[in-house]
Amino acid sequence: MYGRNLSHTFSNPQSKITPSNVSSLIPAWTFLTGDAVTASPAIVDGVVYVGSWDGFFYAIDAASGQLKWKIQLDCQPAVIPLPQVCGGSGPGPDPRRFNTPGGIVTASAAVVGDRIYFGGGRTLYSVATEDGRIIWKHVICGNPEEANCTSDQNDPLQILSSPAISGGRIFVGVATGGVTFGIPYRGGFLAFDAQTGEQIWRFEVDPLLDAQGNIIGVQNRGCGDVWSSPAIDSEQHLVFFGTADCEEQPLPPYHEAVIALDLDTGGLRWVFRPRETDPYKCDFDFGASPNLIDTDNQQAVGIGQKDGTYYLLSRETGQKIWSTRVVFGGGEGGFFGGAAFDGRRIFSATAFGDGNVQTQTGLCDPGFSDPANPNIVDTYIQDPSMHSFLAKSGAVLNEQPNNQSVGATTLADRVVFSGFIGQSESDLPAVKAYRSSTLGLLKVIPINVNGFPAMVDSSVVPVGQAIFFGSGNYFDGTGGGVNAYVLPSPQ
Repeated sequence: MYGRNLSHTFSNPQSKITPSNVSSLIPAWTFLTGDAVTASPAIVDGVVYVGSWDGFFYAIDAASGQLKWKIQLDCQPAVIPLPQVCGGSGPGPDPRRFNTPGGIVTASAAVVGDRIYFGGGRTLYSVATEDGRIIWKHVICGNPEEANCTSDQNDPLQILSSPAISGGRIFVGVATGGVTFGIPYRGGFLAFDAQTGEQIWRFEVDPLLDAQGNIIGVQNRGCGDVWSSPAIDSEQHLVFFGTADCEEQPLPPYHEAVIALDLDTGGLRWVFRPRETDPYKCDFDFGASPNLIDTDNQQAVGIGQKDGTYYLLSRETGQKIWSTRVVFGGGEGGFFGGAAFDGRRIFSATAFGDGNVQTQTGLCDPGFSDPANPNIVDTYIQDPSMHSFLAKSGAVLNEQPNNQSVGATTLADRVVFSGFIGQSESDLPAVKAYRSSTLGLLKVIPINVNGFPAMVDSSVVPVGQAIFFGSGNYFDGTGGGVNAYVLPSPQ
């Protein structure tokens, strides 16, 4: 599953890839898709399971790259880009792509036994590993009080959160896209029965409050979004996730927050909100996935925010243990994907920065500066962009520039992997590998798929002697595919 386990360590120390052999990785195969693949592949029992923006979900042989089966997913006209199989124009220039949070499949699948669970648009699927047979599907409504909401073709709701499975239940967040506010839909966080697909409970991230701050209902205004993929503490019966802003503000009680819920009831255990207001509308969502981190008898949950800060919180109370800010963040900056944890250190990339680098406009707080850290400045491209922290204290151990990424950072055996988005025609997308002890760069793999430089927005998944990752350019859909690189066979 996403993050490798319910704790979201994003770490596979059993990987055969080490600092001494990572430079030997060679292409094994590329499986072409009809649009971008931003979901991280799930590799189970020699099969790669992943969905694409092209409207299909695939099972691919991990050794050969040959298709085992694929299924077409339900069309959802409100999700941009509309797949070609649903009547869309297919890959190509489309200004609307610049304002989409992702295509029909953006999040990763979870595989449990002989079933696969994943989101396609606003539909949650359970399919058979053997042949892709749909066992059940559940349409989640952005306006659940409306009659016949499941047939609403204007509903923009999407499952951008990768589902977590625990105790026979599925936990997942949903979002309206976060592009347009004031629309009659809302996001939230839900639990489902894994066998039947029936909803067990729904937590409302955007409740209606009275003058005293008491919850008296719900609001449909395009808020309540959950991009974050949940982590689960099965012993304490808690599920953790982050939330987005509302109308570019951390509106109470639950926006721009980290939330812990009871697994069984969906009842609130605690909420952490680092700021009450954002006067410059800097878009500081908690979109990254949390990590469960245990150090020195301290059970904690860690998570990065789009303000460039990584927070470590008590799992029991939500009280802050430490926080470390490494960049300013902003609209396209700060922490996007999950961080990796090796038992002592935390590793994570940060994304581009703020505003529009092409037009040189849109910085939310250009006058901001931090006397203690000259890197924390509101700029279009922010560096350093690869970071390692000491989990015990939050102290920055090592950093590197030129690694802007929106995918999760992952770990093999002492090797840190990250998908570099690319910055220009002379600095193209790549997979980068670093030595975990120093963040010294070990290998750069330029990614070119079907003749196109291709962004790597998925995480790089190390399994055995191989790595697997998705590729594709969000702005036009070119370079779409699933890729595998392997260590060469001994001679």
